Amino acid sequence: MEINQDLILGIIIAMFGLLLIFWIIPIQVNDKGSFGLPPSLAPRSLAWLMVAMGAVLTAQNLKLHSAGSRRGLRRQDIVYVIASVLAVATMLVLMKWIGAWVDRPYAGFLVAAPIGLTLFTLLHTGAPLWVYLFNAIAAPAVIYGGFWWGLSLPLP
Repeated sequence: MEINQDLILGIIIAMFGLLLIFWIIPIQVNDKGSFGLPPSLAPRSLAWLMVAMGAVLTAQNLKLHSAGSRRGLRRQDIVYVIASVLAVATMLVLMKWIGAWVDRPYAGFLVAAPIGLTLFTLLHTGAPLWVYLFNAIAAPAVIYGGFWWGLSLPLP
């Protein structure tokens, strides 16, 4: 009997979401002095969604399968998960450093989000050039504008 990869990945996703909620987001986002919705609302909501989806994936794959019915994690899968976590960590660290360096926390997002989204795109081999450009320019602009003007919620 072997444990399938979806079970392991569900646990990793849920654990990373909890890490974001209870450690990374509180360090990165300052909610003190905010009026209305706190700046950490969107990141915390997305992290809770990660926890929920990881829990669902885990629950769906709790039963053990006979050998040969499902394969376990391969080295390539583990490297992919580690690379994804490192891409998120790089983006968050850059947000903090750049925001502190220019004394504007929102500037960190404008620089780090294109880098982080490009790193995620690099993880998917064979993406055409326009996907990299979209992820580096259009996606952060839409996210930033949607939160600022659509929700009146400043991004950290």
